[in-house]
Amino acid sequence: MTTPPRLELRNLSKRFGGLHAVSEMSFSVQRGEIFGLIGPNGAGKTTLFNLVAGVHKPSDGQVLHDGVDVTGKGIDVIARRGIGRTFQAAHTFKLETVRENLRRAALLQRSYGPWVHFWGPRARNEAQIEESSQQVAAFVGLTGQLDQTGGALPYGQQKMLGVAMALMTSPGVLLMDEPAAGLNSTEKVAMGALIRRLRDERGIDILLVEHDMRLVMSLSDRILVINQGRRIALGTPEAVQADPAVIEAYLGGDHELA
Repeated sequence: MTTPPRLELRNLSKRFGGLHAVSEMSFSVQRGEIFGLIGPNGAGKTTLFNLVAGVHKPSDGQVLHDGVDVTGKGIDVIARRGIGRTFQAAHTFKLETVRENLRRAALLQRSYGPWVHFWGPRARNEAQIEESSQQVAAFVGLTGQLDQTGGALPYGQQKMLGVAMALMTSPGVLLMDEPAAGLNSTEKVAMGALIRRLRDERGIDILLVEHDMRLVMSLSDRILVINQGRRIALGTPEAVQADPAVIEAYLGGDHELA
């Protein structure tokens, strides 16, 4: 029996009144894959993320996770299914410690069970949440910052904390919305290395939206390019960079594709 893709979209569409934000979008994220999603500003990338994450309900089409239809399910249901998300801005509780941020992320899932894919059976009590928090912090390089408040961390570490919080929900697939936004060159290298480790060491598949073309091209196994809510290209980084439709979309949007 063939194993279904980790994440699959079938003819997914979203309309806001007369605006077609996403139109008949179909693609799949395979197991063991970093899948890039790029396009000019306003192309529909965030709307697409919101449809997968349960923020919006699609107008048409389906979202499947591990072959199970999760179309239109709520954010909490999607998270418990194993679809995690990070955000473009550092999305943390800035007045709480790193430890408390991680604890809250686990509790928001409504199950004591971070790191199912990483560390074994679901945890059942606060002590196990604390243990998982320490393990997650170590994985992203925040062991020494567990007792610092989120807002006191340098911005690059705040972004790492956002990744750590997503990991506390035990994702099998992680939607990463511009993880390199606001980072300096050194921090971008560290973030790229972390994304690879998520896939290579921990078996988390990645759906990656990123405006840093060098980073997304170096990380992605395949890349989907969208513009005005529609798919215009899908393929390897090399094929996408050479596609005339992609070059036209980016030049028309005042973007560099390099």
